[in-house]
Amino acid sequence: MIRENAYFTVEAALVVPMVISTILFIIYMLFFQYDRCLMEQDMGALIIWGCSVESSDEEKFKESIRERIQGIYQEKYVAWEMTTLRTRLQQNNFSVEAEGKLTFPFAEWNFWDVENVWGAEVSYSCQRLSPLAFIRLCRKIHYEFNETDQDTEQNKQYVTAEE
Repeated sequence: MIRENAYFTVEAALVVPMVISTILFIIYMLFFQYDRCLMEQDMGALIIWGCSVESSDEEKFKESIRERIQGIYQEKYVAWEMTTLRTRLQQNNFSVEAEGKLTFPFAEWNFWDVENVWGAEVSYSCQRLSPLAFIRLCRKIHYEFNETDQDTEQNKQYVTAEE
């Protein structure tokens, strides 16, 4: 009877599951990162749109925001569940807040939390300017630049007059 060593089989039985588990964990974390970036991109696009859309009536603006939120395609997230999505308009300040969560398929992968869930949240805000306020702001900036240009020219004339 020929006797063969089987230590390679034992080592493979220990190493292969750990390697496969590590590879699957990395892939799942890539899904988490992809979905988090996608959520931030969607909310960033929503805040830019909300700050730039023209609307004189607040109710029409809120209705167009509702339509825009319903137009966000939820199925594009790979392993993600969007838990909350809030928009707020107070005076001329527009803000967007969103939260999402990722549930791990195996409890052993979650090293940092008691629950089997990882989450991410994003919050953006901006101040909406009315066209009238924007024109006033532009005129104020234009006036400030012209005033400083005139001051520098007066200083040049003053310096040349002293020489």
